Parts: sequence; C-alpha cells; structure tokens
Amino acid sequence: MTPIDFKELTPLSQAGIVWGFFWRCIATALGSALCGALLGGIVGFVLGISGIARSAIPMIGGLLGLLTGLFFFYLYVRWLLASRLGAFRLVLVLAD
Repeated sequence: MTPIDFKELTPLSQAGIVWGFFWRCIATALGSALCGALLGGIVGFVLGISGIARSAIPMIGGLLGLLTGLFFFYLYVRWLLASRLGAFRLVLVLAD
C-alpha cells in the first residue's frame, strides 16, 4: 500500500473525508452527552437518596463522566476505522 498525501487529493475528496470525520464526531459527542446526562442523573439520584456524603457526589459524577467519555471515544475510533470516508478508508499499518 502506498500512502496518499491529503494535500494531493481533489477538494471533493478532501471534503468527503472531513465530512466523514465531522458527522461521526458530532454523533458521538451527542450520544456521549445524552448517555452521560442520563447515567449521571440516575447515579446522582441514587447516591443522593442513599445518604452518601454530598462532597463525594461530584467526584463520583466526574469519574463516571470520564469513563463514559472514554467509552464513547473508543467507539468513535472503532467506527472511523470500520467506515468509508468518501472513497477512502483508514488503515492501520505498522510504523517502522
């Protein structure tokens, strides 16, 4: 496989690749925000009722948000590697 320089592509091909990254990023961000808000609301409600110290709830919520964000980032990378971006695909090759 020979590498292709992004600068050498036609503007239409460049736009297709950028659009492929962009809309997947937006969809992932929205999914992450919705799931994080739902999960945070449920966990915050349960922790609030259970009597956990109020000072611990933001730390638990922050950790939960971090884990949710990392999970959705993992899904985003997998999605990009499995997708066609215009007429192209991302392929991982071993760097020497």
